[in-house]
Parts: sequence; C-alpha cells; structure tokens
Amino acid sequence: MKKAESYHIPDSLEMQWLALSLVSGLGYRSIQRLLDSGKTLADMLQATPGALIRDLGIKAELARKISSAAHASGYLMEKRLLQESPEIRLYCPESEAYPLQLKEIESPPGVLYWKGIEGLAEQPCLAFVGSRACSGYGLKHTKRLILELAEAQPELVIVSGMARGIDTVAHETALEAGLKTIAVLAGGLNHLYPPENKHLATRIQKKGALITEFPMAVKPLAKHFPIRNRVISGLSLGVVVSEARLKSGANITAAFALQQNREVFALPGQVDSEASAGTNRLISRQHAKLITRADEILEELQFGQAKTKQPLLPLFQAPKVIKLNQFSELEKTVLKYIEKGIEELNDLHVETGISMSQLQGVMLELELKGIIQQNHSSYYSIKENIVFQKDKI
Repeated sequence: MKKAESYHIPDSLEMQWLALSLVSGLGYRSIQRLLDSGKTLADMLQATPGALIRDLGIKAELARKISSAAHASGYLMEKRLLQESPEIRLYCPESEAYPLQLKEIESPPGVLYWKGIEGLAEQPCLAFVGSRACSGYGLKHTKRLILELAEAQPELVIVSGMARGIDTVAHETALEAGLKTIAVLAGGLNHLYPPENKHLATRIQKKGALITEFPMAVKPLAKHFPIRNRVISGLSLGVVVSEARLKSGANITAAFALQQNREVFALPGQVDSEASAGTNRLISRQHAKLITRADEILEELQFGQAKTKQPLLPLFQAPKVIKLNQFSELEKTVLKYIEKGIEELNDLHVETGISMSQLQGVMLELELKGIIQQNHSSYYSIKENIVFQKDKI
C-alpha cells in the first residue's frame, strides 16, 4: 500500500533534516547511517513504515516515527515558529553556510539555528570558557587576554556559552574591543538564559551570532550544557579555560576540544585556589598549555597553517597502580563493563542503564583522569599502563 499523501514533504534539505532530528532516538550519526543505505531524506519521510522496516532494517517503532515525522506536532510547531521568525536561519550539514569546522567533529548538530551575522564561523574562532562562580582574578585576566587578542588579531571571533561568569565577561569584552562573538546556547532561541543576559544577547545578535541546535521552544536544561559544549569547542581553533573548579563544565569543553584535535589553553591560578583547581589540573596533566599572555595563544594556533599535534604523554609508560576508592560508583560501573570488553558508548549505555548524558560526563571525567582513552569513533578502552589495585571492579 502506498502512503496517503495527506501532508507535504518538506522541500528544503534543512527542513527535512529538522523533521528527522526531532524524531526521538535519531541523531546526526543515526541519520547518516540511514542515508548510507542509498535513501534520500525525502524518500524516508514519505515511505510507509513497512517499507522502512524492509529497506532499512529498523525497528517498527522507529519506522512509524520516521514515516510520520513530517506531520508530527513537534515538527509542525517548529515550522510555524521559524516562519514567524524570519531573522533566524536554519542550517543542516548540507547547507552552504553550515560551519565547516563542525563537520570535522564526531557528532555535529543535525540542524543549527543561527541568529545574527551569517558566515561568521568562517573567520578564525577562539573559545573562552570557565566557571560561573568565578573570582575577580578570573574575570580580570579573561578580559586582559581578550583585549590583547583584539589588538593583535582583530578578525578573531570569540566563542562562548553566554552563561554567567567567565562566558559573560568573554562576550562583553569581545564586543567592547570591536571583535565579533558567537554565543552557543543550551536551549532554544525563544528561551535565552540566564535572564539577565537578554540585553547582552541583543548586542551579540547585532555584532555576532546566537546559535543553538535545540528547537525554538526548548528550555535550557542541565543535561543540555555538556551537549552544547562540544559545539563551542568544535567551532573553534582552540579553547581557553580561564578559570575552572574541579567540577566545572569548562573541563568537559576542554575534554571535547582534545577529542576534536583542538588546542587547549589554561590560565594558571594559585595552588591553593579552589576556583583554579580545574585549570591547574589540566596543566599538570598536560591536557592544556599554560598561558599568561595572548601572544602565547597566537603562537600555538598558527592561523592558516598546518600544525602537527604532539602526543600528550610518552607512548610507553610504567604501570600506574590506581586505587578504586577514588572513583564514584558510576565510574566503577563503567570501568567494570569496559574491562568485560563492552567498549562502544551506546553499548555501555544499554548495559549499564546509565543515561547517555550522565555516561558522556563519566567518560569525559575518566579521560581527564587519564584512566581511559578514546580509540576511534565512540569506542573506549582502559589505558594499557593502568593497573587497578587488589579488588576487581
């Protein structure tokens, strides 16, 4: 039986990507795997569930969702909101204006909402991240570094997340210095966060861009912030961590940057400063380059030049005995399953029962601790020199 033509399949690739991106369980990689079958997005959206099951080998529930994606209530609402907001542009990986840097990362956004200057990400971008509850030291030196950068590289674009603290001062200083700036949001463009930054958002829109992968009406939830952090680092040539506590989300952005082969820089703080404990740890573990001046950043970035990354650690290392009591229960669970040979991220999610957002945080934390390594794509393993003391995991 042919599917009844009771609705219109989106004409543009951007809207087709949007329809599929709103299907629960489908992300960029899943959509790309479906495209590898030879089907186009339009083919999938207008196929019957039976045809999708037969041709793509997917489960019935997912087939039903894909088949009805172009007339699902969520898609129709998003379509209406976009029509009411002509100043917002929607990009997909096949759009000419989709940032090239994002196409390099493992899991780029399937769609990107863009409000502001088009093509801004084609200029050299540098991210600044740090704690929300930052100190006067962090604010002072973030501002100083950006002012120095503006004088040396006026075409530089500053990228951050428009959160309180370091993010806010990074955007404000960039605008004051005449630089363009991009704010990557953890919610939809109809829900700017934090509320006190609405005026700043207006300024950024005029002299830069507000961007997000989240639908217009989605509120910024805690689980969204680690997801958006990969976009902050993905857009950028490097990430500067101005000030970060041990549990700061800035450390997650730094970990994403390392995975994406981006440079990571950190401003050192006093050894007894909790506010700088995260940045000091990044430096001590050779996950970030210690910087105190803008010229040190510019020397490493070498705009427009190919640069060979140096290994963070020697290839051969003596065994490192690790006590298990230093790990959280979630970390112990993950390590136990990795030791059993379950090394793919989605498999770990299924076997452990840990939510994907939590699991990604655990993997990044274990990677920062030097316990696991990402081998390729979404596969992880415990480093060869790691030996767990006594009790089995």
